[in-house]
Amino acid sequence: MSVQQIAAAAQAFGDAFTRLDMAAAAEMLDDDLEVFDHVPYRFDNKKQFVTFLQGAMAGIASCDFSFRQLSCRMFNENTGVVNAYDAFTGVTKDGKPIKPLHGRTTLVFVKRGSQWKIVSCHFSPLPQHG
Repeated sequence: MSVQQIAAAAQAFGDAFTRLDMAAAAEMLDDDLEVFDHVPYRFDNKKQFVTFLQGAMAGIASCDFSFRQLSCRMFNENTGVVNAYDAFTGVTKDGKPIKPLHGRTTLVFVKRGSQWKIVSCHFSPLPQHG
């Protein structure tokens, strides 16, 4: 995978959230996934994280998830890392706006057979100034 392919894969992951297509996002995840998210615990596999995502996104009518200042690096022909700032906005199914969330994302991609899968994710919120 090239740096450009990793950037496109990260964008596809973010776009799946914007479309509320959790099946497409889940397809990009490896079964042996590990995730540190904004919530105060770690997800130790794909099933745990997808279950969490489905519940978290169930009440959302529309959203926008985007990356900025994407940094993509290849470490060998089978491993790539993406770091970026992220932004999430949305509206609930009952019409209430969701307070915008801004954070940092790290995605680690590993080649599994002929497919590139995300094996590790780390999402952390940026400090809020108020």
